[in-house]
Amino acid sequence: MKKEHNRYSQLGLQALKRAASKAANDAKKNNLKIPYWENGRVIFVMPEKITEQHRSQYSDKLST
Repeated sequence: MKKEHNRYSQLGLQALKRAASKAANDAKKNNLKIPYWENGRVIFVMPEKITEQHRSQYSDKLST
């Protein structure tokens, strides 16, 4: 059953990446800033400055 959960986790992660990419493209097209969590606070950045997501402390646990 663990492999089935892992497969669904991977599908969910792929869906989140697609959604984040679409949101960044829409924000760039409409000249909007995106809220971004950094150092315990929310900052707002323009989409062209966001190139990739930072690795979280929990990402290693997803792949095991």
